[in-house]
Amino acid sequence: MKKADDRDDFLQITNKLISEQRFGEAINYLQKIIDADKKNKKAIALKEQIQKILEYLNRDLFGSTNLDMDPWLE
Repeated sequence: MKKADDRDDFLQITNKLISEQRFGEAINYLQKIIDADKKNKKAIALKEQIQKILEYLNRDLFGSTNLDMDPWLE
């Protein structure tokens, strides 16, 4: 990522994938960005956010003994 245009492009592509709920593709795309530029803090933060969203979406409520979603029991 060397230009501001490139940064805007990667944000637009990532936002499109997220809006279409194609989270796996968005993570893969962001990982390619991070591999090319290890210091890209926006890509790193966005990837972490998407992974948290997926953790929440894939949470198995009935597999947990904390059915009331009490944060103190997690």
